[in-house]
Amino acid sequence: MVWGSLIGDALAMPAHWYYNRTQLHIDYGEIRDFVAPRNPHPGSILWRSEYTATNPRGEILHDQARHWGRKGVHYHQFLKAGENTLNLKLALLLGRTLMSAGRYDADAYLDAYIEFMTTPGNHNDTYIEECHREFFKRYARGLRPRKCGGEDIHIGGLASVAVLCAWAHGEAAEAVPLVREHVGLTHRSRETLQAAETLTRMLCDLLHGEVMTEAMKRRAPAWLKLKDAIQWGGNRTASSLANVSARPVISRRRSQRRSTSLGSMPVTWSRA
Repeated sequence: MVWGSLIGDALAMPAHWYYNRTQLHIDYGEIRDFVAPRNPHPGSILWRSEYTATNPRGEILHDQARHWGRKGVHYHQFLKAGENTLNLKLALLLGRTLMSAGRYDADAYLDAYIEFMTTPGNHNDTYIEECHREFFKRYARGLRPRKCGGEDIHIGGLASVAVLCAWAHGEAAEAVPLVREHVGLTHRSRETLQAAETLTRMLCDLLHGEVMTEAMKRRAPAWLKLKDAIQWGGNRTASSLANVSARPVISRRRSQRRSTSLGSMPVTWSRA
């Protein structure tokens, strides 16, 4: 599940914020493998975004700042084919803090998050979402990290849900409060927290062998109608949803270890 979120992010990365399907097809055709983003991005609205650090505590753009305010700039222009965007790199950062502490520790994550974001060279993404900009505006004013989250309602708030579901071994009773606490560090809006809980319960269902279509119908009717998902995705989506196996995909054991790497970022999961 964690790998799936990382792979999906890397596959979708070059197509982010394309609102014209015809132009998307012209630039990339059908994306079936990892590809690098193309510049210029014809529909980019990055030039409308603004961020100015008021002091070193709020400096998060670093050498990417010169690209803001310019038209045609791809949001992920310097990422390589298969590389993850900032939000998924932060999900990996969460994974490392879980492993280091042996438990979820919001303050440990916030310390790592602040160091990661304020240190030049930790990522190559040009775009930094509004939730991070609002967090560091407040942090630069001297607010405590726990008080820096904003009322953001964007989908980036869901980027770390899979990591916490995996950490909780798919047990919704454990995963839901972890997810709500973690997402709330940067996204305090009721809508985002409700969406995060819905996604958490769906993923936990899937980890325990639920069929995807049934999980969607049971957990997400207020957010996503199954018929709409099939209509948006076409016949290929309908076939994929119908063929999801109902077999359990996680172990009930409370100890497991997986060690591998993604590019230059090691990923090791172990929990006693």
